[in-house]
Amino acid sequence: MATQFPETIGVPRMPESLAEPIIDPIAVQIHQSIDRLIFLLNQRRVHLLATLRNRREEMRTDLVARQEMEEELVGARTLLEGQIKHNKLHSMQERFVGEMEAKLAELRLNAPPTQELRFLCNTQDLEEHISRLGEINQHEIPPIPPMPVIPNYSAFQQPIVAVGEQGSAPGHLKYPQGVTIEPESGHIYVADMNNSRIQIFSQEGHHLYIFGDRHLSQPWGILIHEDNIYVTDIGYHAIFLFKLPDLTMIKRVGKRGFGGEEFNQPSQPAISPNQHLYVPDCNNNRLQILATNLVFKDTLRHKTMKSSVDVKFTNNEMFVLSSVDNLCIHVFTLSGEKSRSLLTSGIGKQVKAANFFCLDGYNNIVISDYYAHKIKVFSPEGDLLHTIGQFGHEAGRLYSPAGIIIHNNKLICISSNKNFGLQIFSKRN
Repeated sequence: MATQFPETIGVPRMPESLAEPIIDPIAVQIHQSIDRLIFLLNQRRVHLLATLRNRREEMRTDLVARQEMEEELVGARTLLEGQIKHNKLHSMQERFVGEMEAKLAELRLNAPPTQELRFLCNTQDLEEHISRLGEINQHEIPPIPPMPVIPNYSAFQQPIVAVGEQGSAPGHLKYPQGVTIEPESGHIYVADMNNSRIQIFSQEGHHLYIFGDRHLSQPWGILIHEDNIYVTDIGYHAIFLFKLPDLTMIKRVGKRGFGGEEFNQPSQPAISPNQHLYVPDCNNNRLQILATNLVFKDTLRHKTMKSSVDVKFTNNEMFVLSSVDNLCIHVFTLSGEKSRSLLTSGIGKQVKAANFFCLDGYNNIVISDYYAHKIKVFSPEGDLLHTIGQFGHEAGRLYSPAGIIIHNNKLICISSNKNFGLQIFSKRN
């Protein structure tokens, strides 16, 4: 038990006013600074953890993409090896080498030991033996493709024509989009979107005519095939058919929806080798296939056709431009089977953003990068070959380039420049 001391012997009590703790302002500031530092360190720790988590997710996504690319490369290599193995020329070469080795072995076997083989090798005898080998059918030999030639796009830096300043008067443009060429006359047709019309210019840049202003809302894509003019309209979610030479409106197909002959922002169309009209149905993530008279035929879907905005054809392939996917251009067979993907889109990638592209005579991909304000030229394998233009409103500079086409060694580009919206580049000697 604790000892109890009488109050008379205890220590005198300190007055209450003196018993209160003495507050040191310097100590308070130190404690507040330490608390603030701990709070900032915790905030920094949370930020670093979030950054680490995001980076780890990006690395996982990159790893998955790399694995998918490796699988595609392995599949492509296997396919190529199979094609080489079954190629007729490869088989004939193997047979020829085998027969020659057998003939040389026979000559060595019958050669007298006192003579060298080179004295027994009768040139005429060998030529007769070679002539007796299986004859090659010239029609079975595939033609050797010409060595690809890369055009000198560095000669396209300064335009020979720059017209169509911003505005609504005839010849002025307001957010123009698609462009096409009428082959016989060489006239340039421009989808003048925010002026709700189509404008026609000469190769020299002279304004010629306006049509469609009584029918169109927001024309986006435009295509001329034979005497048909096809115009897609993202305002009406429809496609219009006009006829040359009088430019009368013949037919309108489409409304907003998900069924056949229904669209959600149709974009730049193209004619396939089998003479069907392919229309990228952007927000429905598909291509619609129509007859040239706009009768619905079929729908083509694929998981990579996200926000498809433009399509182009070669003799055996279809190139589809996707505007919001990591992979920018997807290549399909004419039957709709995916074969490969080219280019990448997004900040810091090969292409920042694009809605239009075209193919030159060597199947190089010429694309309008409207966020980078440049035209970029890629090889058929997706390697960057050249860039044209830079940001600005003067001749040779670009602001949000859109429709693009190559015709008779001329590159024709539409953009939203203040001073003009139509530029024509040509090689200078």
